[in-house]
Amino acid sequence: MFRDAAEIIGSDPPTCHRSQVVSFRWRGFSPELWERLNANGELRPLTLEPLDLFVSEVRLCVGDRNGSPCLEELPSRLDRCRSCDSFPVQECRFQPRCRGSLCEGTVCGEEHTVYLALFGPRTKAGMTRSTRLRERGIEQGADLIVPLERHGSRYEAREAEQRISRERGLPQSMPLPALAATTVDGSSDEAVRMWEGMSPSFPDAGGLQVLDGYPLRGLVSAPRVMPTAGKHRGELVGAKGRLAVYRDELGMLKALDLKDLVSRFVGTVPSACAQSTLF
Repeated sequence: MFRDAAEIIGSDPPTCHRSQVVSFRWRGFSPELWERLNANGELRPLTLEPLDLFVSEVRLCVGDRNGSPCLEELPSRLDRCRSCDSFPVQECRFQPRCRGSLCEGTVCGEEHTVYLALFGPRTKAGMTRSTRLRERGIEQGADLIVPLERHGSRYEAREAEQRISRERGLPQSMPLPALAATTVDGSSDEAVRMWEGMSPSFPDAGGLQVLDGYPLRGLVSAPRVMPTAGKHRGELVGAKGRLAVYRDELGMLKALDLKDLVSRFVGTVPSACAQSTLF
């Protein structure tokens, strides 16, 4: 099998690629990516129009140490090492251990909301700081978000989320292929119908929020979620949650995981350190 040079990622990302992706966020319904140039450390917005990226397999910390990029190698799910993370205990991002009494983490003691997020006909339970409820729904690509319970700490909210998940048989995560399926037109209408059927079972739920402002319209079929590392080139169609949808040069719909871009290195030409291989 022949592998194109663009698909073989160099072993020294700061040398072999143009920049490192350091953040991804939504501002309202506008997604933003930021990159840090390897040449001079400049931070600037990373545009995906036109989409033309070669993405590294390697993931390195996006934090700073003494004014220089940290670049410590990372495990999955995280974009900062333990020393650079704003959470005093990284594990508490996913499973809080206390109500804010064991460390100096300010987030742990804030009010959190347990919610239902609806993605077309699918539903998941989650929890987030109460001030970020709508933002969290948009980050996840939900069509609807419904607050269920408020709790005085992250720990209590996580316990409540797990209880609701267990009692109602609801997942606490949404697989990317399932999210990709909700990029088609009509997903929001499906979510509304789903909630109309579920709502009698949640009489104490708060006000429903419809999240229908994603920059994505006109899809009649779902894109295929591609591995992040490697080549991504085509016409950007839109974005929803952590996915950017694009049409490649052959007209196939594909999706790129924008959240998984963070901490990776990118360029718009094949890596200068890559070599074609025949095997």
